[in-house]
Amino acid sequence: MIKAIVFDIDDTLYDTKPAFVQAFEETFNLNLPEEQMNQIFANYNEQEQLAIAESNSDSDLKLSDEEINYHSLHHTFKKYDLPGLTQESAKAFSEAFETASSSIHLFDGLTTVFNTLTTKFKLGIITNGSNDVQLAKIMKLKLHHWFSREQIITSEDAKAKKPDPLIFTLMNRKFNLRGNEMMYIGSSYFEDIVPAKKAGWETVWYNSHQSPIADPQIIPDQTVKTPEELKDLLMDLAAQID
Repeated sequence: MIKAIVFDIDDTLYDTKPAFVQAFEETFNLNLPEEQMNQIFANYNEQEQLAIAESNSDSDLKLSDEEINYHSLHHTFKKYDLPGLTQESAKAFSEAFETASSSIHLFDGLTTVFNTLTTKFKLGIITNGSNDVQLAKIMKLKLHHWFSREQIITSEDAKAKKPDPLIFTLMNRKFNLRGNEMMYIGSSYFEDIVPAKKAGWETVWYNSHQSPIADPQIIPDQTVKTPEELKDLLMDLAAQID
């Protein structure tokens, strides 16, 4: 029986696309049509996930966040024949993306969902990133109304980052629960679903980019593609608890 629901933040509880588009346009000044920007955003995310998977495989290739960002941009610029990418502009884009992410909003309907869930389950957050950046996002999204600092683990706290299953084990200890009593909801197959499954958790994949399942041995327990589907799933889950 699920007793705790734990969430990823980025691209799970809010849409990262507006910040991406703003940073991309400010950095590269390419004035691209909306449809092409949609394709660029989707391709960047796909390449980012592939690079993360490769970096965390058994190979000797270990990429930094900066290298993953450059790889994702390089592939995208090459695919769409875009000018202007350098190591310096890639770094500037990453910084602009982080700055633009300060203007973020919780998906519609999640306020009601959290008000309901907090009476039924323990709630938590596991997120990669520094405390300064991720806790600022939590305040901006007003998540502190439902998640105390004790219910949040960042990769800085854990001294480990997803997809290391250690960060999930730390949450088990924090809540004094077993893996099969925990549910994790995240947007990244490689960083969220894979390590949570390895930790024995139930998983929900928020797959808004409709990415394929890379490993048929690791299947999310449930998949949703829109904020509305996520809201409905969580409200249905709460309704099952007396």
